[in-house]
Amino acid sequence: MTRILDWDDPDHWTVRHVAEQYQVAEGTVTREWVHWPEWPTAVEGAGKRTASRGRPMKVYLRSEVESAVAAHEQSNPEFGPPASPEREWPRKDRVSLAEIARRLDRDYVEVRNYPRLYPAASGNPFPAAGADGVRSWGEVIDWHRARKGMGNRRTSAEPAPRTGDDV
Repeated sequence: MTRILDWDDPDHWTVRHVAEQYQVAEGTVTREWVHWPEWPTAVEGAGKRTASRGRPMKVYLRSEVESAVAAHEQSNPEFGPPASPEREWPRKDRVSLAEIARRLDRDYVEVRNYPRLYPAASGNPFPAAGADGVRSWGEVIDWHRARKGMGNRRTSAEPAPRTGDDV
């Protein structure tokens, strides 16, 4: 019979605890990390209760997981998130749409649509291209910081589309 541990037991971690600690997806732990040669085996005869019925979650000793991750980092220097590229560019730079996509870490197709999605009549228009066909990086970064995100891009003058619930 499996001994059920308290959920917040600090000495034993489930996959969820490991993922939260190292800020990765649970799938990364279950599909990749558990196959490392350094990865510890689950504690026999102990587990943590799942939210629903079924088998208890496997648990690993916290100290063994930390040792495994440290050993993996030593043997694999590329492990972990990639080094962040330089994020500050001169505001006076003149940039193309492709360069804007690279600097904002966005897909080029998305950036190519910004002039259409954020027209001059909108509340936060995308900076216009100059006579040379490129934009000022300072204006682009100011626009990007003022952008609300992936919400409604329509101006208030445009009527909202009607749905079946409006009738």
